[in-house]
Amino acid sequence: MDFERKIKIRKNVAIAYIAIGLVLIGINVFVQNVNDFISSFGLMIFVIGIARIVQIKRITKNEESINKRRIAETDERNVMLWTKARGLAAVVFTMVAACAIVILELINMHEYATIVSCCVFAYVIIYWICYFIVYKRY
Repeated sequence: MDFERKIKIRKNVAIAYIAIGLVLIGINVFVQNVNDFISSFGLMIFVIGIARIVQIKRITKNEESINKRRIAETDERNVMLWTKARGLAAVVFTMVAACAIVILELINMHEYATIVSCCVFAYVIIYWICYFIVYKRY
């Protein structure tokens, strides 16, 4: 996929974030008895969309900045570093969560231990699904 197409997709996603944020804020304004969490979440998504639009505008302001970003995202060394960091973060998360489960069980906080273990289980399932998808592609 060429870089200009990636930028266009990212811009469309940012616009979708803004629209979803406005809808969630609007739900809280126009519907009675709705939790304030919805409008806070909507505001957060709206702000993320605006920030992404500003970031994309900054990247696309001239050809030099587009070229720098293209190199940063496609350079083999940068991609390798990003992939290794992501893998290391996943391992650290899994180990910390496993330790948290043991500690929570030892201090009789079974409900929290169950929640953390369900999160770890869901993460492992998602990992294996992604692994098989990537394995079939390559």
